[in-house]
Amino acid sequence: MHANERMLRALARVSARAVLHVARRFAPVLDAGIVDEGGCAYLAYCRARVALPAGPNETGRECWVNSLHVEDWYRTHVLLAALGFSDAVFALWEKQHGRRDGLVCLISKNRVAGSARHAVVWKMHRHRPGQDWLAADLSGYDDAVLELTSCNDITLVKERLCLRA
Repeated sequence: MHANERMLRALARVSARAVLHVARRFAPVLDAGIVDEGGCAYLAYCRARVALPAGPNETGRECWVNSLHVEDWYRTHVLLAALGFSDAVFALWEKQHGRRDGLVCLISKNRVAGSARHAVVWKMHRHRPGQDWLAADLSGYDDAVLELTSCNDITLVKERLCLRA
């Protein structure tokens, strides 16, 4: 797990008592599964709605396609929803591929220009050495950024939240 200071502050404001039933709202995305195409892993739901961009490497194509605005699915507790969705995607990956490693989920939070609202964007890509979507130093980002590489990372975040409860 990698997070910048902005994300750590954002997570510190999350209600540790909030409970979300992520699978229900994200069911159309999760039920469609993950498809492999041209060496890339895509959420089938997202792939059906987005044309592949020309030019970027595999990681760039995956992040372009596998991108959801969590606030379109949830109005409150969007960071918890993004964490829960990541957890469900990791479980789906393990079920379909028989392994727990190899996938990266990214969550970013930023203020919508001219508004008091925040956007929470979720992305996913396969782990490939030398093809990172994010810079190694997350402190350079203006947005709050979190990189998750397994369900264990999500467990760590949830444990931190529960320790505050």
